[in-house]
Amino acid sequence: MKLAELQLIEQVVQEPPLLLLDDVLAELDLHRQNQLLEAITDRFQTLITTTHLGCFDGQWLQDTQILSVQSGKISYFFDF
Repeated sequence: MKLAELQLIEQVVQEPPLLLLDDVLAELDLHRQNQLLEAITDRFQTLITTTHLGCFDGQWLQDTQILSVQSGKISYFFDF
C-alpha cells in the first residue's frame, strides 16, 4: 500500500516524495525486507529508523548514510 501511495504522489506532484519508515524492518521477514529495500533503492529519498542495523544487508548499508542518535546527539555512524 505504501509503495502504491508513493507512486501516486510522485505522479501528482511530478517528483519523488520523501519516504519515512519507522522500524518497519522489524515487522518483516528477511525476504520481504530485501524486497522493500530493493523497491525503494535509488527511487525515493528515505529515512529509516531502527535499533538493529544487523537486520540490514551489508551491501545495502555500504551504500547508505547512517546517523546515530545517542543522548540527544546526532553523529555519523561508520562501524557496521
